[in-house]
Amino acid sequence: MKVLFDTSLLIMIVEQGRDLIRIVEDTIGEVIEPYILEDIIDELEKIAKRRGKKSNLAKLALKLTERMGKIKCLKDLPVDLKLLEAAKEHGMVLAAVDRKIIEEARRKKIPLLIFHEDLRVTFEGWTL
Repeated sequence: MKVLFDTSLLIMIVEQGRDLIRIVEDTIGEVIEPYILEDIIDELEKIAKRRGKKSNLAKLALKLTERMGKIKCLKDLPVDLKLLEAAKEHGMVLAAVDRKIIEEARRKKIPLLIFHEDLRVTFEGWTL
């Protein structure tokens, strides 16, 4: 299953210090192929240049992205909208924690993998 990750989720994954991707794979019994937009890498690099805890988390998240497939979205849109467009265009599941992205994905009928702060995972919009 091809899954496209958002910035907030990547930061949450490294903050939790747990392999949330493996937890999901064990839950659904299917291997996840993680992907990321090149724009997300740019966002993480900007955050990593700052100081503080979030900067350190962004640096770790950048390491995590090294093992992910990269997607370029050439449309001139904000990153959140690029995520939605890329997920729809490539037939991917969108993995997110950001409420605004989740609500817009629901409106656009994009399959979702929602990670909650208590580490529960909700699947929406497709059948296994």
